[in-house]
Amino acid sequence: MSDAQTQRLLVVANRTECAPHLLEEVQRRAHADATFLLIVPPERHPDAPDWTPDEAHELVQRAARGRPVELVDCGQDAAGTISGIVASGGCDEILLSTQREHHPHWHRHSLPKQIDELGIPTTVIPPDATGWSADHGFPEGWVRVEAGPLT
Repeated sequence: MSDAQTQRLLVVANRTECAPHLLEEVQRRAHADATFLLIVPPERHPDAPDWTPDEAHELVQRAARGRPVELVDCGQDAAGTISGIVASGGCDEILLSTQREHHPHWHRHSLPKQIDELGIPTTVIPPDATGWSADHGFPEGWVRVEAGPLT
C-alpha cells in the first residue's frame, strides 16, 4: 500500500475488559499498513483502573508491529480533541474502546452526529464482555461484531 492509500486510524482507548480485542484490532489494521493516533481519555473516577497514556502507547505500539503510533495529549476534554482531529481531516476512521462513563461526553459534544456527517467510519469495541447494547447510545452501524467480544 502506498503512503497515499495509508489509512490513518484514530484510536480512542481506555483500559477496559475488552482491551485485548482492541489490541487485536490494532494488530489487524497494522497488517493492512494503517498508521495510528492514540488518545487516552482522562479517567475521572479515582478508583477506576486505567492505563496511563504511556502504558497504552507501549501496548498499542507493540500491537501495531512497527507501524507509526503517535500519542496525542487530549487534556481534560477528550471529546473536544477528537472533534478537532475529525474536523481537520486528521483521521480516516475511529476505533473506540472507552469506559461506558465516557460516552455521555461524546453525546454532549454531538460527536456521533459530527462524525456521521463527515462520513468517518467508526468501529466500537464494547467496554465489557456483555457486548453492545442500546444504552451505549452510539449509532448501530458503528459496531462491527467481528471486532468485539461477541465473536
